[in-house]
Amino acid sequence: MPESTLTFAYGNFKYNKMCDEMKTSDDVLKAKVLIEINEDFHQGDKVNFALHSGILTEMIKCFRHPDDEIRELASAAVLLVAATEIGRVTIVQNDLVKVIAELFDDPITQIRNNAYNCLINLAEFTYGIKAVIDKDILPTLVDKLIEEEEE
Repeated sequence: MPESTLTFAYGNFKYNKMCDEMKTSDDVLKAKVLIEINEDFHQGDKVNFALHSGILTEMIKCFRHPDDEIRELASAAVLLVAATEIGRVTIVQNDLVKVIAELFDDPITQIRNNAYNCLINLAEFTYGIKAVIDKDILPTLVDKLIEEEEE
């Protein structure tokens, strides 16, 4: 049996299906999709396939969702995207650095931590550092890290 029957049934097009499911107002379905995305994104090839579906945009929209679990799952998935070369390039090209930095104000510690780690992953490369500097995020990042109660 394949690990995911959705992968078996849809192949690489499963992310298009998941992207459509993320657009619904069903929070239970969104959470399930985000859980599966987080499981899949530990494999870089699956991140690369998913980036062609537009699912990154849907995950970014979840940053403003009122449900803490959905926001946390979305931030964790974006962190996994930032762990791949194509993911980092996509984040910078789609001008998502500022959007990720807005998570510094989230009340959930793990979401803030995911945002910090995402920017750290981006900053390991010259184009990522440039994007963080160009968006004037560095002063905000330093201020927020100083204010952070947890390590």
